[in-house]
Amino acid sequence: MLESGTRVCPFCGEPATLAASPLQKGMPELVLLKELAPVPATRQETIEELRRLEPYFEELGDKYATLSDLWLKAACWDPPSKQRWAFGSFLLALVLYLIVGIHLPPLAALIFLALWGLIYYFGYNNSLKKYETYKFQTEYSIRKLENEIRRHYNEAKDCFLPLDYTAPSVLYELLAGLDSGMIASFEDYRINN
Repeated sequence: MLESGTRVCPFCGEPATLAASPLQKGMPELVLLKELAPVPATRQETIEELRRLEPYFEELGDKYATLSDLWLKAACWDPPSKQRWAFGSFLLALVLYLIVGIHLPPLAALIFLALWGLIYYFGYNNSLKKYETYKFQTEYSIRKLENEIRRHYNEAKDCFLPLDYTAPSVLYELLAGLDSGMIASFEDYRINN
C-alpha cells in the first residue's frame, strides 16, 4: 500500500500509481470455455480418460469448495427490510422519547416523529450500503474463482467433460459408477443427472 501523493515506489523505483479497488474497477469478464473434445467411444476408454483427468481437476478441490461456500453465502443474504427498519426505529425513538421527551411540552411530540424519521433514514441507508458492498464483494470473489477454474479447465488436454462435471466429487461419483457398472456410459450419466 502506498500513501496518497507518493510519486515513486520506495522499493523498486518505478513510478507509483494507486490501484483502483475492485469496487472501482467493476466486475471482470467471465472467461470463455474451450470446445469439448469428443466423448470416448467405449466405457473402458471413458474410464481411462477420467482417471487421467481426475488428478488434474483434484488440484482445484479447495477452489470448488470455496466457490460453493460463496454461492451459499450469496444465496442467504437478503436486502434490508424497510418494514423492520420502520418498526425498529419506531421502538428506539419511542424509548428515547419516553426517557427525554415526556418531560417536554406537548408540541415536543414532533421531536418523536423527527427522531423516528432520522433513525429510520440513516439506519436503513447505512444497512443498504453495507448490503450492496458485501453483495458486490461476494459476486466479485465468485467471478474471480470461476475465472480461475475456467482457466484451469481450458488448459486441460483433450477434456470431454463439461465444466459442471469437473468438480472432484462429481468426477469421483462418475468414475465409481462406471467402474462398478452402475453407469453404462458418460451419456447415460448426463441424461440421469
